[in-house]
Amino acid sequence: MARKRRSSKNKKSQLPLVIGGGAAVLLLAVGAAVVMKPSDSAADAPESRFSVVEYRQDASRLTGNSYRLKARVENIETLGNDRLVAVSLPGNKMERLPLLVHSGVCGRVNLTRGDTFVFDVICRNGQDAEGLDVKGIMVVQKVETE
Repeated sequence: MARKRRSSKNKKSQLPLVIGGGAAVLLLAVGAAVVMKPSDSAADAPESRFSVVEYRQDASRLTGNSYRLKARVENIETLGNDRLVAVSLPGNKMERLPLLVHSGVCGRVNLTRGDTFVFDVICRNGQDAEGLDVKGIMVVQKVETE
């Protein structure tokens, strides 16, 4: 009985196809990683998404939005255990924004007038001392030194 010899011709012709397919998959994966990489532009300009004009016109539309603001502390008022901090943003030093800082939020950061900090804030609705609705309160979630 004679054995049939299998041709290796087909195996050799498939090798470049397999290598090419693997390279294509690798290129697609690298391309997807580059496209999906988060942008660092927010770190360069933390207050870029926040508009003072929009906040002043209708802060209630910003309710639930979170922002990262680099701001200079201009004044600090105590409200029981909490503080109301007036800050100015770079490029808009004449206008003050009020931030509500609950006790314990600052951690080891000592808020001092005249210094610049990075504030992670969320816009909320609430009530004043008389029980009237107040919309667009900027509540500090986290404070970091610059």
